[in-house]
Amino acid sequence: MSERFPTLARLVAPTAVSEFIETYWERDALHVRSAGAAPLVTLADVDAALAARPHHHPDLNLVDAARPVEVEEFADGQGLIDPVRLMKRFSAGATLVWNRLDESIPKVRAFCSALESELGILVQANLYLTPPAAQGFAVHWDSHDVIVVQCEGRKHWRLYEAEIPLPMRGERFVPGADPPGAVWKELVLETGEALYVPRGMMHDAIAAGDGCSMHVTVGFHAVRWSEVLIEAIAAAALEDPDLRRGVDLGALVESPTASLDATLRAHAQATLSRVRWDLVRDRVRAEYLREHKQGFGGLLLGATTEVTLDTPLVRRTAVRVELTDVDGAVQLSAHGRTTRWPAHARPALEAVLRSERFTLRALGDALDERGWITLARKLLGEAVLTFDATRP
Repeated sequence: MSERFPTLARLVAPTAVSEFIETYWERDALHVRSAGAAPLVTLADVDAALAARPHHHPDLNLVDAARPVEVEEFADGQGLIDPVRLMKRFSAGATLVWNRLDESIPKVRAFCSALESELGILVQANLYLTPPAAQGFAVHWDSHDVIVVQCEGRKHWRLYEAEIPLPMRGERFVPGADPPGAVWKELVLETGEALYVPRGMMHDAIAAGDGCSMHVTVGFHAVRWSEVLIEAIAAAALEDPDLRRGVDLGALVESPTASLDATLRAHAQATLSRVRWDLVRDRVRAEYLREHKQGFGGLLLGATTEVTLDTPLVRRTAVRVELTDVDGAVQLSAHGRTTRWPAHARPALEAVLRSERFTLRALGDALDERGWITLARKLLGEAVLTFDATRP
């Protein structure tokens, strides 16, 4: 399974991906001890991104479990962040929250893109930088699963007995409504380590030690089976007029009757018997593709740089590609984009997709020189390939 999910495998190692999915995913917390792992981001990365352009609230925010932080303390009336005031409030004990960090730091975007391509769900990265001995949020739960990656310093985490079993996407934690219960697990996350927390599990964290603590929370926004069923019913209703009929007149102002209950059950059973996964998958997948983070670095170089048989190329592993035979031609699908190719190009396309780092010359004689270069230029334009920066 590590071959299917290599980015996830590196994130949860030394725990095997199969064990993580079968034992921990949506079930239990996992402390990942990966001593010596390179940080996902550094303080220098964050400092450079902070200075690169103006930022606005709520992309950047400050939170403090000790007292509320008003936006006016670090931003103007239009939400434009004042970096100096931001850092002063940080130094006074507030935690800096950078929402959607993947939209500001390319290597974080590439990391999230790789996870999305492997897992088929949307992934978001938020950064939390906490001053020494400070706490950003009180006890709470999240409506999505997270893997916390400790990038700087240390953080003391507490997990609580009370939990909301797998909350829905739209559910939100309400302070005071869900008592946390007793602490059932405590741990200190060291630099290079990670912590998986399933959605609905109560938790809080405090910076440990004398220095600041910085972690990136990787959020996994899984598609629920309830959402798939809703899509299935919507697809069935397009084909079945009975599902488009109105509920019996007067039903909403009278007590429920056995006949209405029986009608509902009959519709449900008939609908489930006609559910087609392919129709449901296409709808759910289309939403995923609209939001999927794709790394398009190198497109300009691909459009302007000469390609030869000896040009070092690399396949973008975060871009999922499928080949399908359609009406005597080959259709190449790359995350929502489709192109058609002549049937004789299939062996060459398959050779490219089996490779990771290569030159066209090394792929054999499925095409002549002109054919290989034309194929490479088209795949560079579709962001399936890019130039290999690791080789001269």
